Amino acid sequence: MQNRDSTQKAGNRSTLSVIGCDKYARIGPASCTFTAMKTSERWVGLYLLHLLIATLGVGLATAILLEAILKPLLGRGIISVATGPYYPLEIVLAGIAGYFGYGLLRGNHRFWVWVLPTLYLAMKIILWTPTTVLVDHNWHTTLAHFFVGTAPHYPEGNITIPFYTTLSYAFGALLDAGNAFRFQRPNEGAAG
Repeated sequence: MQNRDSTQKAGNRSTLSVIGCDKYARIGPASCTFTAMKTSERWVGLYLLHLLIATLGVGLATAILLEAILKPLLGRGIISVATGPYYPLEIVLAGIAGYFGYGLLRGNHRFWVWVLPTLYLAMKIILWTPTTVLVDHNWHTTLAHFFVGTAPHYPEGNITIPFYTTLSYAFGALLDAGNAFRFQRPNEGAAG
């Protein structure tokens, strides 16, 4: 009987330790933590932080760079080159932020920042209808509305700019993960 009770206690202990709780610890109910839940909450929090950096942080850095540094040095002509329907300055800054972002926030969160803006853009593209009956509703018109618009007639910039910057951020993170653009020491055992 005693052997059966000890086996049952050991079985309960191993089952409870899988979910992060040890019923037989004498510390009290506060010692029962669900580490899997904490880990997933941490992952989501860090993912959202990377998403915030890749979208709002890059936009803010672009505005500061344009207004405080480039406009006084190069004049107003730089604004038309740095912005527009393809936003090259924001894309470059997002790639740089993704490349150097691992030093502060470790983890694979930065590789997935493109998912939410891409899903949002795909949903907007699928559900978009022209505002006038004079325009054909086909894929060419829909894609031109989202990607080829000029600045005064570009109402969907708040949807495509996060898409561009998060893709560039993830690409910069992939370059960092592959150790691209880093000087590495050759293996000591290799003949040189």
